[in-house]
Amino acid sequence: MDLGKERLRQFIENTADLMEEHGLPRMAGRVIGALMICAPPYLSHEEMAEQLQASKGSISMSTQLLMRISIVERISLPGHRRHYYRLRERLWNDLLSTRAEHTLKHLKLVDDGLALLEDEPVEAKMRLIELQVFSDFVLEALPEMADRWERRRPELMKNRLAQLASGVSERKSHEN
Repeated sequence: MDLGKERLRQFIENTADLMEEHGLPRMAGRVIGALMICAPPYLSHEEMAEQLQASKGSISMSTQLLMRISIVERISLPGHRRHYYRLRERLWNDLLSTRAEHTLKHLKLVDDGLALLEDEPVEAKMRLIELQVFSDFVLEALPEMADRWERRRPELMKNRLAQLASGVSERKSHEN
């Protein structure tokens, strides 16, 4: 087997593993993985089915799910009869704002839980209180993070592309 193809397939499977940890079906994660590394940056159902060695039905179900949750968008190309799919532009930016909405839902859940435990000792409420404090912290930090990303994105992308062009593939590690 071609080592390059094997590495691409492994990347797709690793993406699927990670997306499964986030609650997505494995095939949806494989679709995301394929769309992250394809050039041009879109694939048809047929191309995905061939690349992922999956049925068109499972590809269709996965792309429908990913469109519903705003990860993938369907596009049409001039002169082509089929539809193509790609990761939504600005996906990573939008995930920050979606995270804020999700965090507000957590706070609503906390409020409901604290109301339910109104007459209970504080020990019974500690996990809810910690979620409340954490959620408040996240909501405070998200707007600044989104603004910083918007301001720094062009510079960061330019620098990273320059590194890659000069043969530097390693990036700063963020592991502890």
